Amino acid sequence: MNDTPLFSILIANYNDGRYLNDALASVERQTYRNFEVIIVDDCSTDNSKFFLQGLESKPKYHIYFNDKNHGCGYTKRRCVEMANGDICGFLDADDALTPDALEVMVESHLNHPDTSIIYSRYHFCNRELEPLYISKHQCTIPDNSSFLEYKRGAISHFVTFKKSSYNMTLGINDQFRIAEDLDLYFKLEEVGKNLFIDKPLYYYRIGTGNNTSLNENVVKASYWEIIAKTEACRRRNLSYEAVELPMIEEITNSIVSLKATDVKQTREYKLGNYLLHPKLFFKNLLNHRPF
Repeated sequence: MNDTPLFSILIANYNDGRYLNDALASVERQTYRNFEVIIVDDCSTDNSKFFLQGLESKPKYHIYFNDKNHGCGYTKRRCVEMANGDICGFLDADDALTPDALEVMVESHLNHPDTSIIYSRYHFCNRELEPLYISKHQCTIPDNSSFLEYKRGAISHFVTFKKSSYNMTLGINDQFRIAEDLDLYFKLEEVGKNLFIDKPLYYYRIGTGNNTSLNENVVKASYWEIIAKTEACRRRNLSYEAVELPMIEEITNSIVSLKATDVKQTREYKLGNYLLHPKLFFKNLLNHRPF
């Protein structure tokens, strides 16, 4: 890797056309200038295609459109496949980067050639992308430990990785529609070290309806997290039980704590409620009531 490596900013877009201008404006403000932008649109139904077609003439921008809606895993995998950079980092279409984000990450990757993945803190922002507070859940994962032992938020935005490290893994699982990032982080730590930068380099917009952990998809996210951790255990020849049982308990607690009416009407909530109450489960089973 030379002293000014190419940085690939990866954006997987689906119906976030109204936010893309903010994301790309933050890219244009970067103090580090040797970058490219890879955008893959997952068959959006909003104004995204019209907006993205207007970027196709810009040399730094490479725009691709899926033939049909494939989901997040497929689209993010394609982003990496199209990337030419030595270093890659995902930027969600409704979020933004701090002006020094690329500069800090490039310097860190150059100074730590044995790392595969480097991540930072981020600003929680309102819908107008105004910072509210700084995230606190990211942390350093010691060399003698593993991300498997931590909650998923321990590694989060802004996450960057060496393309050479990614190429040593199986890559992003294109079947994942949620938690595909978690699956990738497990794979990357299997081929190199993690490094945490205790500084916010990312603006994370909340309240857009797309934040999985903040809406009714929380149970589905936990389900896919179990799959990601189970796959990691399989690759590492570790016992599944130590990972799965705490996760199942966490899902149970999530189900119990969810109070919103719309969440209580979901199949996941109803099934979890029946499993937590065996008598109710068998009563409804005998009465042929569906979950």
